Order: sequence, then structure tokens, then C-alpha cells
Amino acid sequence: MLSPAHPCSLCETEGRKIYAALFSGETPPAVLARFVAAAKTLNSTAPQAEVDRSTRAALTCRDLEALELAARYTRRLPLLTRKIRLMAYLAETQPENQRLFINRESSLLRGIFYVAWAALHTAWKMLVGLWLLRSVSRG
Repeated sequence: MLSPAHPCSLCETEGRKIYAALFSGETPPAVLARFVAAAKTLNSTAPQAEVDRSTRAALTCRDLEALELAARYTRRLPLLTRKIRLMAYLAETQPENQRLFINRESSLLRGIFYVAWAALHTAWKMLVGLWLLRSVSRG
């Protein structure tokens, strides 16, 4: 069991892992500081067992993006889902991430390709996530 206080270092480690899973890079200090403050608030509103499960999943999962997709779909690990959503909101404010949120080019063919690719990618991530969710539920 994790400590009831859920120390700041765990929130920082969670923040770094979540950011790396979503954006493949080093977490900007301002984003990390805001994430830690908000994650502490989220942790304080959740039952300790849920905090422990969410933190363990975030720190040990090989594909956090896939796990969160499956957890969101099955309505399990709601705290992890909220933390990942929080990180997306915070990272969206960073200029280096704008290319991931804003499409600056207009092309119907490219759009169709991206939608098809996203559908296949999401289906694959869902399969992986459902498999990972089984191991998190057992642990």
C-alpha cells in the first residue's frame, strides 16, 4: 500500500510518466508544478484504495495511453482518467504542443487518412489497454 500522505515526489513521478506517455518528452516545469498541485487535490477527494491503484498503474504500466483508454471505456480507474485529462489540459497551453492540438493545414485526403489511421490506432490501443487493465485489476 502506498503511504496515506501520497508524497509530492509520487505526484511528480506520476506527472512525468503521464506527460511522457502523451507527449513523448520532458515535462515542462510549470506544467509539472500545476499538475502536482491539482493531483494532490484529486487524490484528497478519492478513496485511498483508488489513489493507490491509480498511482501503481501510472508508475508501472508499459503503455499508459492504452490503459487509460480501456479504463475510460470500462469506467475503471477513474482517478487515472482524471489525471490524464488534467495533464492534457495543462500541456495544451504549451507552445511546443500546439501542433498536436491545432491543425494548420487543410486537405481532405490527408484528413481522411488521419481519421482512418486514428481509428486503427485507437482499436489497437483498446486491445492493448484491455489486456493491461486485467493485470492492474488483479494486482
